[in-house]
Amino acid sequence: MTKTRPQDPSANLRFRLRLTGGLLLALLLAVALRAIQLQAFDGARLARLGERQHLQEQIFVPKRGTILTRNGDALAISVESKSVYVRPRRVKSPKKLVPAVARALKLKPRDVRRKVTSDKPFVWLKRQVTPREAQRVRALKLEGIGLYHEPKRYYPQGHLAGQALGLVGRDAQGLEGIERSYDRHIRGKTRSSVVERDALGRRVLVTGMDDLKIRPGADVRLTLDTTLQHLAEKHLEATVKRYRAKGGTVVMADPFTGAILALASYPFFNPNQFRNQDRERWRIRAITDTYEPGSVFKAVFAAAAFEEQVVGREDLIFCEFGRYRYGGRTIHDFKEYGWLSFAKVLQHSSNIGVVKVAHKLGKERYHRYIRRFGFGDKTGVDLPGEVAGKVRPHHAWYGIDLAAASFGQSVAVTPLQMVMAFSAIANGGLLMKPFIVDRVVDEDGRVLLQNLPEMVRRVVSRTTARTVADILKGVVAEGGTGTRAALAGFETAGKTGTSQKADRVKGGYSKTKRVASFVGFVPASEPRFVLLTLVDEPTVNVYGGVVTAPLFRRIAAPALHALGVTPSRRLLPEVPSGKDGGVIRVSGKAPRQRKSARGGRPSLIGLSMREAVNKAKQHRFSVVLRGHGYVVDQRFDDAGGRLVLTLKD
Repeated sequence: MTKTRPQDPSANLRFRLRLTGGLLLALLLAVALRAIQLQAFDGARLARLGERQHLQEQIFVPKRGTILTRNGDALAISVESKSVYVRPRRVKSPKKLVPAVARALKLKPRDVRRKVTSDKPFVWLKRQVTPREAQRVRALKLEGIGLYHEPKRYYPQGHLAGQALGLVGRDAQGLEGIERSYDRHIRGKTRSSVVERDALGRRVLVTGMDDLKIRPGADVRLTLDTTLQHLAEKHLEATVKRYRAKGGTVVMADPFTGAILALASYPFFNPNQFRNQDRERWRIRAITDTYEPGSVFKAVFAAAAFEEQVVGREDLIFCEFGRYRYGGRTIHDFKEYGWLSFAKVLQHSSNIGVVKVAHKLGKERYHRYIRRFGFGDKTGVDLPGEVAGKVRPHHAWYGIDLAAASFGQSVAVTPLQMVMAFSAIANGGLLMKPFIVDRVVDEDGRVLLQNLPEMVRRVVSRTTARTVADILKGVVAEGGTGTRAALAGFETAGKTGTSQKADRVKGGYSKTKRVASFVGFVPASEPRFVLLTLVDEPTVNVYGGVVTAPLFRRIAAPALHALGVTPSRRLLPEVPSGKDGGVIRVSGKAPRQRKSARGGRPSLIGLSMREAVNKAKQHRFSVVLRGHGYVVDQRFDDAGGRLVLTLKD
């Protein structure tokens, strides 16, 4: 039997030591290789991942600047607001939290549940909550729910100039109106700082906060006048409702500078409630909507005709008693006129009269003046969304187009374009560039931007402009189509317009839809403003002389008072209406005189009622008036020694 040698204990120990050493060496080698991998190959990626988990760049949005009227009244300000957020990973009991938060914020429970159970680390529950909602959330004292302070845009005047102001999104970015066009200045410069957070998301260290100063955005001062804007909106709303119209627009501007003093559109737009209002209300209709101006455009035509010397103001034109064939179409007048001077053609707004002069002017020359007055081009106003309107090239005019353009059809203009064209007539022939922002000022009072009056070009001579302005005074005087725009104590110049709207379904023009408008300036000799009043689709009455001329007067009269303009003279009081069959008796100093004290019997045929009464007074006649309008017949009552005048509209 062979005996086995006993094992050497020291050899077994050495084997185990070598095995352990090899394992340790392999482990150290693995650690070293992993370290090399992490440092050399994955270092940059892991560093970014670490920063993403523990370091966060905090964006600080500055407080938006204030928008003010030229009177210093704030139209848009920024106030401190609170928004509610949730950190889903820190919510311990979603079932209890959801109904409580939903009640506090007036949200649907399913929407709250969806956000609370999200896999994202941070979710907004509701932005810019009310103070009461914030108080209710704070009282809940729920883990994972917090409040974040951020600025909110507020418009203290409500809908006043709402379309012009525009609106701001939740991230303090201007989306419409002045808020958008001047957003770069109003918003200011966004700043940032690095925030370090622990594993629970709590802020533990902020670097760079000591030197971080958030400067607010710059303030914007407008050319709008608070009082004039209130007047425009108040009376526009009343007129639209009275005539059961679709809407309306008012634009007031300084003719010498182009500064916009009032800009109103109805239905109004309140930026505080923009989410609950139709987007149609957001538009600045004075620059985004076009219309065919109708007879208002005759003022532009008259300026072109006078400048080209194709007609004089007293040249007689035969108006065909209301019907005239031209370009294969029949042109009508509202009344049957015979011979009229060109001044009377404008005063009575005769389509036939202007068409005959347009034929002499020619389409090339007339088209040139239409473009010179700014139609077919954007005015360049500092508001977003402006359109250029539509003026077809003259070589595309056919048959009736020259005639139609002479009385304001076949061209599409914006209300602001019309105001600037009348401003050129009011200021002596200069087309100005309109603007609504006067200047932009930072928190230190430095002027960053200022708009100054800018002349686009001379359109017509000063003589032509004065001639047209003088004729437009006759439109508002007795016998004109705009008598209801007359202001006691002031000479007013203006033009009425009643235009048909295009029928987009059947083609051609609608038989029922109209646009009533009036554009004028006052005082006529030294205008303080040009004012356009426009009512879209009135139903009770459709004529500019009835609907918008009175609107002009209701706005202009208190506006002049607000601007400190006093009457230059007192107009004679209107003759009171008679109660007995329309007969008005005006007694002179010699009631039984058959002849004038100055000798002879004056001819009053063709004069207006006021002109006839004044002339009769000069000759010291006792006058009896029958009817209204112009004198069409006169006779002497020998028995009573009276001058009997028959008048007719």
